[in-house]
Amino acid sequence: MTARTDQMALRLWREFLSRHKGRLALGVLAMIGLASAEAGLLAATQWVFAGLDPARGDAPGADPATVMVWGPVILIGLGVLQAGFFYAQAVLAQGAAILTLKDMQHRMFARIGGFDLAQLAGEGAGQLVSRFTNDLTVLRESLTRAPNGLRDAIRLAVIVGYLAWLDWVLFAAVLIVYPLAGLPVGWLGGRIRWLARRVQTQIGGLTGLLTESLRGQAMVKTYGLEEQERRRLGRAFDERAGLLLRLVRLRAANEPIITVIGAIAIGAIIGVAAFRIGAGSLTGPELVTFLVGMAVLSQPARGLGTLHAVVQEGMGSLERVFGVLDRRGTITDRPGAAPLRLERGKPPAIRFEDVTFSYGEPAVLDGLTLDVPAGATVALVGPSGAGKSTVFGLLPRLYEAGSGRILIEGQEVRSLTLKSLRDAIALVAQDAVLFDDTIAENIRYGCPGADDAAVVAAAKAAAAHGFIEALPDGYETRVGDAGSNLSGGQRQRIALARAFLKDAPILLLDEATAALDARSERLIEEALERLSDGRTTLVIAHRLSTVRHADLIVVMDQGRVVERGTHDGLMAEGGLYARLAAMQLREELPA
Repeated sequence: MTARTDQMALRLWREFLSRHKGRLALGVLAMIGLASAEAGLLAATQWVFAGLDPARGDAPGADPATVMVWGPVILIGLGVLQAGFFYAQAVLAQGAAILTLKDMQHRMFARIGGFDLAQLAGEGAGQLVSRFTNDLTVLRESLTRAPNGLRDAIRLAVIVGYLAWLDWVLFAAVLIVYPLAGLPVGWLGGRIRWLARRVQTQIGGLTGLLTESLRGQAMVKTYGLEEQERRRLGRAFDERAGLLLRLVRLRAANEPIITVIGAIAIGAIIGVAAFRIGAGSLTGPELVTFLVGMAVLSQPARGLGTLHAVVQEGMGSLERVFGVLDRRGTITDRPGAAPLRLERGKPPAIRFEDVTFSYGEPAVLDGLTLDVPAGATVALVGPSGAGKSTVFGLLPRLYEAGSGRILIEGQEVRSLTLKSLRDAIALVAQDAVLFDDTIAENIRYGCPGADDAAVVAAAKAAAAHGFIEALPDGYETRVGDAGSNLSGGQRQRIALARAFLKDAPILLLDEATAALDARSERLIEEALERLSDGRTTLVIAHRLSTVRHADLIVVMDQGRVVERGTHDGLMAEGGLYARLAAMQLREELPA
């Protein structure tokens, strides 16, 4: 193994496997018991065959009658011992491997949960999902096979020792031939590991493509892009098939190489054995025992040969998993971070002070300064790309401002603990995020541990209780993947109920009534009015009719505030807001 592989193996032991060392130690004892039982089988075989020819005197006290009675008993007993030890080592050692994978999944998901949105977008959902599916599947194969490798190594050592004691000349002939297998097997292992890394990288990209295509089927079908999508995914399928075929060819080469080396070894053994018997240095029972030992030896030798390829693949996957575990979120609690201090029952004031932010070039926010009075409802409007959604991302530190300050009641957000900051903020977005769980549990995400009465009260406040009660399973109805079992208005009202349950003093509403029918929009607007009461609220809305009654309307363009005021005042000024309103009016008028 390379130095890099050694380091990863040591890290795997130190951080994960060592937690299960008691189970692993018992597994190793079972492996030693298995190898000892197999050595006992060879000794019993020699005794049986020597007893069948008592005239030679190779087995004092043994004769055909004795062998007939005790031979089967001894051999069956040893077989039962082997079976018991084999079962025990498999359950113990492979169980430790499975528990290790569970620990790894927990830690990897916790690490990904600490990534900020920019890191998640840069990594890609498909690649991250691939770590949990493909990489951990390959790693599971390696970790469950690795104990078999230790078992086979112990068996190999015990049987080899017995055979060397039985006839060292015959054994020396074996030693000359078998090591020849190491060179091609080692070369193949290196190629397999390199190719396995490419396979795992490619499946991550393929997972992303499939997810993207399946989620966009409405657009694909509407625009008649089925054939284009088939070609796009087809190229990825073809690439994967080509990589897998190469991997199959390399894996398949292991077994033939070991088989050929084994055949050469048997031929050499027969030749040397014939010479030794002719010289009177080897007996027939000893030769039979040696051949039985070689037959027993072939299974662990074959297992160790194929194990190398599997371990190399696993190391490639382990490298990718450690790559995730070694990354750190860039947005974390700073040294000395303090909890956000707010007066209970009093909504906070928010200030953006000369804030800049950029995803790349050009800047999305360019010296933004904005005051949101305590308890006010402030609407952000402007053309697409003006920076409205970025403002929402910066306040709870989903992204980090490049420069400037964001203050809540005079407390700079970067000096606060993330938990206290985000506990003070509730978000209701255009695309309501629901999880494939019950309606009650989706609402309870706003306040984990809330009782049923609180969940129902939140649903009533969000005008959701009526339709929930009408469902066959009520609050225990599963919402489906991304809420697919519910309508858009129903999903949005559940998201509102979640915000009611959280009862945060700061409320962010991002196009919360977009793309809804008139009845759903009216119900949700009424619920939003109740939700905004007594809170400091920031609203993003492209439909200007939904923000007419905001306390303050802030017009943004190219990352800066260009206008601010009430609806009537901004209309009277005849600036950007008035032009946007006139444009929407023309679009909404019937042709």
